[in-house]
Amino acid sequence: MHNIPPHPSQPRLNRNYRTALNPNPTIPLPPANAASYRPVSAPPNTAAAPAQSSTPFPHQQPRLRAKKRTEKQKKRDKFAAIEKVLTEYPFKNVGEFLLTLFHNPDRDEPDPRGKKHSRSVARFLRGRTKIKMSHVFPLIYRHKASYPARKSVDAHEQKQMFATTGPVDQSNHARPYLSTWATRLVASEGRKQVGRATRDDPDDPDRTVQLRAQTNGRRANAHVVTWTELLSNFNLKWIASKYCIRLPLVWFCTEFWAAPMSKGVVFVRKRRPHPIIQVGAIASFIVSRNRYANGDLALILGIWQFAVKAHVDLKRVYSRFGYSVSDTTSRNALNTMSTAGFVELKETVQEATESGETKHALLLDNCQEFCEVYEQGIGRQSELKVGTAGTHITLDDCAPGAFAAKPYYERVAKQDRTKLKTDILHDDIDWPHLRVVIPLNWARTLAEYIPELHHLLPEINTMFRTEPVAKRRMREDRKTISRPLSTNSERSTELQGMFRAVGDFDGQMGINSEDPGDLLSWIRGDGASYANVLNLTDVCMPTGTFKNKIATPEIWHTGATDLNSTSANHYGPATSSDPSSLSKCSNIAGLKRPSNTSSCDYYPTVRNLTLIWKAGVLNCWRIHFETDDLHDYFTGLAAKAELPDLSSLLGDAMLLVDRYATQGAIKTSLSAEESLNPNRVNKIPAGSPWVAPKSSNPAPPDDDDLPGLDDIDTPVIPPKAPDDAPKFHQEKDGFTGDRVLRNSQIFLQDFGWWIEFARAVPEGDIGRVWNIMKIWIFKFAGSSHSNYVRYLLEVYCMLRYEASTDLRNAILDNWLLNIKGELGKWIPADLHQEHYNKWLEDMVRKHGGEFDDKFYRQTISPNVHFFLQIKEEVETAFDLERRSQTHTSANLDAELHLLLSAFKEEEMHLFRSGRSMGHKAVNQFARGWRVLDEGKLSTFLTKSTVLGKFLQEVRRKEMGETEDETETRAESPASSDFDHQMRSDSPTPSLPASDAPSDSDHSSLRSLCSQDSSSSYRSEPEDDGIDRSDAQLRSGSSLGAMTVHPETGVMMMDGVVEVEEEGKEGGQEDSGGNDEEENEEDAQPEEEAEEDEEEETYEDEEDGEQDDSEAEDDSGSDEG
Repeated sequence: MHNIPPHPSQPRLNRNYRTALNPNPTIPLPPANAASYRPVSAPPNTAAAPAQSSTPFPHQQPRLRAKKRTEKQKKRDKFAAIEKVLTEYPFKNVGEFLLTLFHNPDRDEPDPRGKKHSRSVARFLRGRTKIKMSHVFPLIYRHKASYPARKSVDAHEQKQMFATTGPVDQSNHARPYLSTWATRLVASEGRKQVGRATRDDPDDPDRTVQLRAQTNGRRANAHVVTWTELLSNFNLKWIASKYCIRLPLVWFCTEFWAAPMSKGVVFVRKRRPHPIIQVGAIASFIVSRNRYANGDLALILGIWQFAVKAHVDLKRVYSRFGYSVSDTTSRNALNTMSTAGFVELKETVQEATESGETKHALLLDNCQEFCEVYEQGIGRQSELKVGTAGTHITLDDCAPGAFAAKPYYERVAKQDRTKLKTDILHDDIDWPHLRVVIPLNWARTLAEYIPELHHLLPEINTMFRTEPVAKRRMREDRKTISRPLSTNSERSTELQGMFRAVGDFDGQMGINSEDPGDLLSWIRGDGASYANVLNLTDVCMPTGTFKNKIATPEIWHTGATDLNSTSANHYGPATSSDPSSLSKCSNIAGLKRPSNTSSCDYYPTVRNLTLIWKAGVLNCWRIHFETDDLHDYFTGLAAKAELPDLSSLLGDAMLLVDRYATQGAIKTSLSAEESLNPNRVNKIPAGSPWVAPKSSNPAPPDDDDLPGLDDIDTPVIPPKAPDDAPKFHQEKDGFTGDRVLRNSQIFLQDFGWWIEFARAVPEGDIGRVWNIMKIWIFKFAGSSHSNYVRYLLEVYCMLRYEASTDLRNAILDNWLLNIKGELGKWIPADLHQEHYNKWLEDMVRKHGGEFDDKFYRQTISPNVHFFLQIKEEVETAFDLERRSQTHTSANLDAELHLLLSAFKEEEMHLFRSGRSMGHKAVNQFARGWRVLDEGKLSTFLTKSTVLGKFLQEVRRKEMGETEDETETRAESPASSDFDHQMRSDSPTPSLPASDAPSDSDHSSLRSLCSQDSSSSYRSEPEDDGIDRSDAQLRSGSSLGAMTVHPETGVMMMDGVVEVEEEGKEGGQEDSGGNDEEENEEDAQPEEEAEEDEEEETYEDEEDGEQDDSEAEDDSGSDEG
């Protein structure tokens, strides 16, 4: 039967079909004759049952293929085969079998394994088979026999799971052994990875792990730390990614241990994100292995602790943790970086000097701190520590040769400044531009207050940043580079101290003060510093020891001086009932009145005056729209879809500004005839008739009203009012004007200029800033701040007559700083220096010593900028929200509502003939015009031409000219195009015919100023005659940057810093202490006969009397 050939219809079977059917030779296949097949597990003498054919055919065909077995049968056969192998073959146990199976011969000995054996094992270990080690190893680890039972003799091995001590093979059971073996293996690999991380990454040569705080030169390739590398390396996300690549096992283990999970998925918490915790742990591992491997985290955190003035115990503890380096290492690193920074600075300055350019400016300011000693003795007394701090400012956008000295001195020698007249100065102010930008500020105030108009704010912000509103904006992508210099203990408020301080700073920058060549150096500072530099220039010019120096007064102190001037002029008596006085407004809104209105705290005063000004502007808008409530009015317009567009609002704002905030409007409010003239365009609406109170100063009550008064033996004497308190103003008989309205108009005008100045600074629009500063020349001349009149006139003459076009552009384009390089973050340079001074003065108070000690000159002062920067970098790196350095300002909506209600009730911005309530604000602009025109300007020009006369005399002797020839040449027309350039920077906008200026606008301002200031010039009760131009700001002022939000355009206080109290134990040194003030009484101007203007009659209440004297700073004119 076995030789029967297959049927022709059946395919011929492959002779190797048995091999194909059974790839595993250890399991035998049944023979071809199925009837003779016997399973391996069957007894050898048992005969198989005869096969029963189920076919209907009489004959029986044998099966050519074995019957398919079930999985159970297959597994039974495999177990039987293993039993046979372990029984019949020479293996004592499974372990010996596995050792033989996985035998790994050395390369020197022959391989005793067969080809099938070696190939099968290799394929299995390489994962080329269906069953892999990943299937076998868990079976061994989880096998019930691999773990000792609790009652067995090996129960102690349960505690040897993941054993970290003792031999690896100390456990007999498989599970404890495997866990211990895996633990040791993972720990060993982790240690290797941490060891590799202590060395630089060969794949990233720009990153250095081992940063040395200092080096003694014995190590050839020691990498010394620098600020650039330290800050660039500090990026926690980058460090985490680096650790994940270089230390994958360590990173995985720490993440698996530290990361929270939800359903097997890792997520990051907000408060304690596990990647930051991992970075801190791994960085401390690396520092523990190698103390020089501090470049990732330890060094920068050590310097950060120094910058935030952490307690020394905190530094010691964190150093032990390995999170930061020691305090000594931090100080050594700071000293090293200071030295390297000065070397780099000198190279930069030297390179610019060799190319014939000046790429730097020196910003300086006096710094002082009163150090109190509580246990006094010999050599231990409380004293005022005084010094000078300086900062190197890198100049941008300067034309080649802008700071050439020779052309500058040639222009100075011409003395073209003597041609300056009051009319020229007045006409140089861009009045058409103000008629656009001031109404735009009024429109912004309304849009910020009304929610329905918020959609106009982006368009308003765009207008401020584009022409014609923008005059001269700085380049937006510019970032100012500044570097603090080492402090010294020189008194910059004295001439000799300023001379030595500037020489020290020049030496630090690598400038040869004795031979500066043909390059000018720009020195910048507050008013007192500016005055001393001018005086030194005049004094030292004959000796040639203080050559090629030009200076400018800085902007923030100028704005603060104007704020003090406005405060002194408008606060009035503390108990005033006049709603136009700031004292009454402060009482209504619950605001604090400054104790000294002539020298007030900066930011609290800004906050209060801004609120009152905003309330006044909104009340004018309410009157214009003839409504009782602006919110209800615009809500109704929004419901009817009739909201005005920006063009319409600007037209209305121009009318309101012309009505309430111009010199013409101020003049008109003093006369009922002019105010109520029906032919007058844009006149102020009339209010209800004014009924004067019976007595502005109520009489004391009668004795009958005070029971028990007779029982008092000693009468109570009321305290005497201070001499400098504002006097109660009494109008003359026949007064028909509205003094309350006029006071409000002056405030809206004066503080409106300050608002424009404050909003232009963060925008970087120096054209708008300079335009307001030119107005302040007149305003300061009309107040007691005569020093700043001289400062601003001096810088005006320098820019207009003596600076070349390139030099003028270089100064204007670098007058403001943008340290962050962000939109709306421009700040004045002197405010930037005040931030540095605050840190220095605080260190002096805590550490002691002098400003010229090595600790301050090498460790502290040169790194102040980076101290402020590193704090922000650390907050950003750790995903921390920036913490404000001051208390958040409370919302002032309630106070604003109270002011609006009071203004509405008092009808403050309506004309009420005869209204006067005891407060009189001076029109300082008009009065200043009169003061300058009547001799103040000519006096300044006479005293300020000392340098020009000296240079002219030197040139005359060098050229052999006679005095007549020199005078003839000096009278040649000036070649300055300053006026044309500044006006061309701001195109005059075209105004609609309906919005054209009325008769009261600036076209007749010169005659108006002459009339309006005649009596104001004679009597200004609010001024005490003391010049506080150089007085340092009061205690408690928060020196911060006024920034503008790039989207909303709202002014914000950014990086506000607190200034410590001055005047302790004898007071602080006055920053203007070098000025020798002499009080000179201005000659009383003669009365003009038969004055046609009623204003002269109504305003000159105190005929022939002048209650204040101008304090003029003459320290630099005659002493030289």
